[in-house]
Amino acid sequence: MGWSDGLPVVPPYRSLVDGMLDSMGWSADEVVGGIEAQRIEVGAAHLAAAAVMAGCRPEYGRLLRPLSELLVDPEFNLSGVEVTTGGDAVLVVVSGPVVDQLGFEHQANAVGGANCRANATIGRFAQMVRLFCGRGGGVLPTHGTMGHPGRLSFCVAEHPATQWPPFHTQTGIREDASAVSIMAAEGPNSVNNHYAESAEQILDTIADCLGHAGATNYYWHFGTSVVVIGPAHAETIAWSYTRDDARHFLFDRTRRATDDLARLGRMPAVPREKSRVVAGTMRSPFDHESQIHLLESGAPGGRFSAVIPGWVGNYNVLSKVVEAA
Repeated sequence: MGWSDGLPVVPPYRSLVDGMLDSMGWSADEVVGGIEAQRIEVGAAHLAAAAVMAGCRPEYGRLLRPLSELLVDPEFNLSGVEVTTGGDAVLVVVSGPVVDQLGFEHQANAVGGANCRANATIGRFAQMVRLFCGRGGGVLPTHGTMGHPGRLSFCVAEHPATQWPPFHTQTGIREDASAVSIMAAEGPNSVNNHYAESAEQILDTIADCLGHAGATNYYWHFGTSVVVIGPAHAETIAWSYTRDDARHFLFDRTRRATDDLARLGRMPAVPREKSRVVAGTMRSPFDHESQIHLLESGAPGGRFSAVIPGWVGNYNVLSKVVEAA
C-alpha cells in the first residue's frame, strides 16, 4: 500500500498517536506545514503517526517537534529530496546535552545506524515523513538512480563533549543549547589516515575526499558537506587549528582544475552561466567555507573520519533548538 519503508511498523493506534501528540506539544487538528507546489498539508496527527510507526518513544517528542518543523520548512525542499535522480536521504544530526539525555549512541558505528533505538527510530521517522509527504502526498515516486541506504534511517549524534564548540553553533545556535539539524545528503565516504603526524596531513586527506572528481557539487557551483571527524583525528587537528581555521583550510585545499573536470565530462567544456565554468582555473565544489560543517563523532581506536556530501538541490544545513524537558 506504500504506507511504510518496507519494514514492519508499530501500528498507529489512536491511543499511541494521542500520547505522541502530547509529547510533541500539538493537538491532532493542527497543520504544521506543507509543500505548496504539491498542495500538500502536513498535519500534526500525520507526524505523530509517523513517529509511532517508526518506533519512536514518547520521550523523544521534544526533539521530534523541531525536527518535524525543519522537514516541512520550504527552505529544505522536501519534495525535491524525494524525486531527484541523485541518491540522497535526510541526514539528521543531534548535538548538545540531549544526546545523553535521550540515549543517543555517538561512539561505535556512529554514522552507520549505531545499533541504538534513539538513532535508528528518529532517523527512520525523518525518512518516513519524506515518504508520506512526498510519494504518499502526490509527488512522483522516488527516482534515485543508485539510491541510498540512509533512506531507511540516517541519524548521527555528536559527542556531548567536543574539542570545538558543538556542531549547532555553526548554524547560529547558542553553545549551551541542544539542537537537531538536517541536511539532504548522499552516503558517507570513509576517510582513512592512520599514519599522519600533523593536522595538515589529515585535513589534506579530507580535502581530497571532499573534492574527488565524481563529487556531485561540481555539477553546479554550490553545495555543502558535513565532515564527521573521528576522535583520533579531532585530537590531532584541534591541537593546531580552531574549527573555523580547519574549515578555511579545507575550503582552500578542496580544488580541482576546471579543464580536468571538463575533460572527464564532469562539467561542460563550453562555459555555462549556471555551472560557472571558467577554463584554465581551479574549481571548488563550495561557494564559501561556511558550507563545510565539522561534526565530532565516532569511537576511539581507528584513525578514521567520514565525509557526508550534500545534495546539490539543497545546499543548507538547517537547525532548531531542542527545548529542555
